[in-house]
Amino acid sequence: MEIKYFRTHISYFIISYILLLFFLFFTSYKFFLNDSFSLEKTQNENNIKIFLTNIDNEMKNLKNTTNDYSAWDDTYEFIKNKNKQYIYENFREGSETLKNLGIDSMIYVNLENKVIFSIYNNKDLENNKSNFEEFITTKFKEKTNLNSIINFNSNFLYLSKSEILKSDKSGKSRGYVITIKLLDNTQLNNTIFKKIEIKNEKIISSDLNLNLQVLENIKIRTETTSNDMLNTIDFFDYNDEYIISINTSNKRELVNNAEKTIYIFNLIVSIVLFLVFYFIYKNQYLIQTRNDVLNKEVTRRTRQLDKAFRKLKDKNKELYSLAHIDSLTKIRNRRSFFIESEELLNSAIKNDKNLCVLMIDLDHFKSINDKYGHSIGDKVLIEFCLIVNSIIDEKAIFGRIGGEEFCITFFNKNIKSVENIAEKIRNNCANKQIILENNEILNFTISMGLNCRDNFDNIDKILQKSDELLYEAKKTGRNRLIRFHR
Repeated sequence: MEIKYFRTHISYFIISYILLLFFLFFTSYKFFLNDSFSLEKTQNENNIKIFLTNIDNEMKNLKNTTNDYSAWDDTYEFIKNKNKQYIYENFREGSETLKNLGIDSMIYVNLENKVIFSIYNNKDLENNKSNFEEFITTKFKEKTNLNSIINFNSNFLYLSKSEILKSDKSGKSRGYVITIKLLDNTQLNNTIFKKIEIKNEKIISSDLNLNLQVLENIKIRTETTSNDMLNTIDFFDYNDEYIISINTSNKRELVNNAEKTIYIFNLIVSIVLFLVFYFIYKNQYLIQTRNDVLNKEVTRRTRQLDKAFRKLKDKNKELYSLAHIDSLTKIRNRRSFFIESEELLNSAIKNDKNLCVLMIDLDHFKSINDKYGHSIGDKVLIEFCLIVNSIIDEKAIFGRIGGEEFCITFFNKNIKSVENIAEKIRNNCANKQIILENNEILNFTISMGLNCRDNFDNIDKILQKSDELLYEAKKTGRNRLIRFHR
């Protein structure tokens, strides 16, 4: 009887052991390796996003440079008068203007589509100057503003074209500024991909869609082999015309290492399990029962703790928002602004850095509330904050200190940069059109007072001076910036 009992349990032991090994191998490969596949796919997508964002940033920088030159009043006058002084001041021999701007060519074209002036920082393009400029002026003749990747004689280039207007947008267009930057392997290889190649292999479908600021019409296809993760990225111009393909690849180190690790892990666990089963199989049922009860209790307690933690976390977020964030505009409230600005002032004093405070007040805001109602007034405040947040960087402290009064604290920025930011905010506000339900257009302006840390060691004193300058701006006509002069 005992022999039969022993044989039965041995059979159960062997069957259980084999089933457990099968389950172990199956689950480890299915779940752990699938996790590695998923992580590898996510990592590859992130690599593509970083890679294309870098290219998009190059395009954005080129676009910004083009817009800066095309909106310059000196450029506007140069196109009309062909003033040689403009060339001397900006592109004289040895000035390295293009090198400093990080571009390879700049071309000025009048309204008759004739090249007025061009300069090159790339010998290949300069040697083929006549054909290149004819290609540019002919192909993109009908486009007034354009940002795209183009193909010229198997050279792949970033191109940005912008209409030449006065800085205040008044007057008619007088031509165009076109900037060019070469896209080559030297730039591309400084990335997280092990291998990058420029090819002409158009694909049909796209596996990944990205929202970029400047680049458009991109198709991405990803393929996997046993050793590599391969990506093909196709670029199309504004007319959906195929331009270029970039092939990238990385070794599948994550999955390959995971497979080796799983194999070694399963082997070790198989041996350990055999030894463990050999000594404890008679008490397996009791231990399993106790473990099930314990696991259920742990799971129940864990769920209770997780639920309590989530509630506490949500409450902390609500309390922080109430204490630091203005409920309407979603920017810092008065208390938060003063605390953070005081900290920046102490840092500025300690490290002898510059600190500027810009106080802003919406002009005739009471009249807006009286005429359109507080809901429209709130909408104006929100639109104003969106404009400011789109211009300032994350280091600036932006807060609402009163009904229509706002302040921005700038740390370690020179006065000229702060003035430029303030003027940009003022111009964008003045040009903003808020369309009401009856299609009536509402405009608003702002007045500003700017004061920088001089002999003041208290944020209230700095703000008091900024407020006096703001009052002067309102007193002298509104829609202007008044700054403190030493």
